[in-house]
Amino acid sequence: MADFNPQERVKKMVNAIKAEATEKSEQIKDMAAQQFRIEKNKLLNQQKERIIEEYKKKIESYTIEKRIQRSSKINQSRLSKMQARFELIQRLKEEVRQKMAILIQDQSVYKELLKNLIVQGMIKLLEPRIELTCLEQDVPLVKSILGECQEEFTQIIKRETTKDFKTTLSINQSQYLTEKSGKPILGGVVLSCANNRIVCSNTLDDRLELSLQEFLPDIRNGLFRK
Repeated sequence: MADFNPQERVKKMVNAIKAEATEKSEQIKDMAAQQFRIEKNKLLNQQKERIIEEYKKKIESYTIEKRIQRSSKINQSRLSKMQARFELIQRLKEEVRQKMAILIQDQSVYKELLKNLIVQGMIKLLEPRIELTCLEQDVPLVKSILGECQEEFTQIIKRETTKDFKTTLSINQSQYLTEKSGKPILGGVVLSCANNRIVCSNTLDDRLELSLQEFLPDIRNGLFRK
């Protein structure tokens, strides 16, 4: 009992409590620091992902905008080319029309052309009675070739089918060809039958339009080579 020292005992207990408290404190600090690092990394990762996502959206938006701009420029270029092609073809058409107008001033040439147009129409319609409508100034010329047209048509049908088939032609003198699309018709005829229920237009303007459409691919290839 002589060795028992209460103060020393208390001191040791205090020191033990302090040591334990210090250890616990260090543990708490370590845990807090570790949790802080975890939360910090979590926040950093979240911010990083948010920034990456924002930039992805910006890049995607920029890419789409550039594609739209590129597509718009391509379309504008195509439209410009199409417009230029259309205008050039229209000029070509007008030049051909002007040359045709000069060509048919030769009555012998125009007479043969009219006869061919009439016979072609007769073959297409294959009717016993056909009425012709022409320019008023062409009536005398058309009258002068009616017999030739009827005879040539009969011979063609006989040669191709071995059958006799005749067509009687007449001229409509109550109505004449005038203009189309605001322009005077160059010439040619319109053939009709069955009280005008069946019509074959063989005007020079219509034939020019048909020829242009038929040869349009060749014209494009010749004028607009890639």
